[in-house]
Amino acid sequence: MNGLFGMAMVAKIAGNQTAGEAMASGQASRASSRADRAERAVKMLEENLAKTLLICEALWELLSQRTGLTVQELHDKLYEIDMRDGTLDGKNQRKAIACPGCGRTVGPRHSVCLYCQQVIDDSVFRMG
Repeated sequence: MNGLFGMAMVAKIAGNQTAGEAMASGQASRASSRADRAERAVKMLEENLAKTLLICEALWELLSQRTGLTVQELHDKLYEIDMRDGTLDGKNQRKAIACPGCGRTVGPRHSVCLYCQQVIDDSVFRMG
């Protein structure tokens, strides 16, 4: 900060706080704001998950009452679906595969080949 303007800014800042303190204060304020937004987003996700679990429980009870399906049959089906990806981990995540259209590798996050637009996974139960 050179010249008259720079000296005036230093004098103004010196009266309140140093430039470094002002910068740190601004960064802290922005970080606090981001943390607050993240906290609200997590709370919303938790509420949505709780509602989803409630809906799943209601659907399961209706289905079992009307069809006679047992909890053991539900567990067996969960195990079958969990093992589709070859790993018993509570998830059904597709692994990277070769595209049937062009042979290039398509990652598990993509439901369509990036190279030839071949649909790889059209399941409505995929997240991502």
